[in-house]
Amino acid sequence: MKNLPSYTLKASAAILLMSAANLALAANKPGDDLPYFNAQRTTAQPSVEVADFTGKSQQQLATYLAEQPREQAPQNIINSFKVAVENNRKIAPEYTAMMEQQAVIRGVPVEQLFAEASMTDWAVNQKIIKSMQQQQTVKDMNGCTTVAFKNGIVGQTNDLAIAALSANTTIVKTDDVMFLPTDGAHFQGMGKHVGIVINFLGVTAGEDGLGRSNLVSTDAIFAAATGAKSIQDFITTIEGYTSITPLNFTLADDQGNHAAIRIHADGMELLSGNERGIGHANHTEQFKQTMLDNMGSFKANQAFFNTFAREQAVFTFLDYSPELSVESMQWLFNKKPINLSKYQGKDFVTVEAMVFDVKNGCAYVSGDNPRFTSYSKTCF
Repeated sequence: MKNLPSYTLKASAAILLMSAANLALAANKPGDDLPYFNAQRTTAQPSVEVADFTGKSQQQLATYLAEQPREQAPQNIINSFKVAVENNRKIAPEYTAMMEQQAVIRGVPVEQLFAEASMTDWAVNQKIIKSMQQQQTVKDMNGCTTVAFKNGIVGQTNDLAIAALSANTTIVKTDDVMFLPTDGAHFQGMGKHVGIVINFLGVTAGEDGLGRSNLVSTDAIFAAATGAKSIQDFITTIEGYTSITPLNFTLADDQGNHAAIRIHADGMELLSGNERGIGHANHTEQFKQTMLDNMGSFKANQAFFNTFAREQAVFTFLDYSPELSVESMQWLFNKKPINLSKYQGKDFVTVEAMVFDVKNGCAYVSGDNPRFTSYSKTCF
C-alpha cells in the first residue's frame, strides 16, 4: 500500500476538525449565544404544521381559532375596540363574521378578540413611549425585515424575543387564503391575488390610533389585503382607517405591483420602491436620519437591532441580484444583518421566516430561524 502524500493527510485532518467543529456548533440549543457569522444550533421545529380547512366552513375555522392561545387585553383596551367592530366589517366582512362566530364559541364579545389580536403591538409601543418620557430618547426599536419583489413574491423574517420561539408554528389554509394564526386571528398571509407581511413602527412613525373612531384591528387589515384583487384594491378599501399603533404592511400582488404602506392615525403613506421591488424595516426616513446624525451608523445599528442596516441590505440586494425568486428571497433571509441569531446576550432573534409566492399560489414558512431549519411549502 502506498503512503498517502502529506498534503492528503493534512486535508483529511482539516476535514475532521471542521466536522468536529460543526458537530459542536450543532449541539447548541435555542437560547445559547452563537457565533455572529456562522451561527448553528438544533432546531426548535423542523417543519410547519398545516391546518387545512379547504372545503370546510367558516364555522369550522372559527371553532379551530377559538382554541388557540392568545394575548390578554385589559378591559379599557377591549372597550376601545367596540368602535372597530363595524369598521372591520366594512374592510373585511367575511372575516369579521367568522370572528363573531368565534366570539360566540368562546362566550366573549367580539371586540375582545379584535383587541387581543392587536394587543402585542400596543404593549410594545407603550414601552417605547415610557422610555421616551423617562429618558427623552428611544431605547429600543426591534422588529422584522420585509421584502416584496416585482413578480408577486413577498416575505419577511419574523423577529421577536427568543421566548416567542415555539414548536407549534402553523399555517392555516382555506379555499381562498393562507395565513399565520396569531392570537387566534389572521396575520401574515396571502390570498389568490395579494400577499402581505408586517413591520412594527410604533410612536416614532406617527400617532397612536387607540380611541379613534376610525380604528380597525390589525388582523382585519391582513384579512382585507388577502381578500383584495390587487394592492390598489386594498388601498381603496383601507383608506381613511387607522391601526392601533403605526405599522407598515409590505405587499405584492399577482399583477407585479409591490408597495410598503404605513398606516397610522395621521394618515396613510405609500412607498412604491423601485422597479424591482421594495424593502422595509422598523423606522421612517425621518427617524433614521435623526439617529444617524446623533449616533453614527455603527452605534445606531447596534442600538436598534440593525434596522437601518437590514433595510439597506434589501436595497443592495435589489440592486445586484441577478434573479428575484423564492430561492433568492430565502437566501437573503439567511444572511446577516437581516437574519438575527442570539449573540452576546441579545435575545431578540429571527424566530421564523415566510415567503409568499402569490402568482404560483404557494407559501413557504419556516418553523424556526431559517438558518437552522428548512421551509415547509403549502400551495392552494
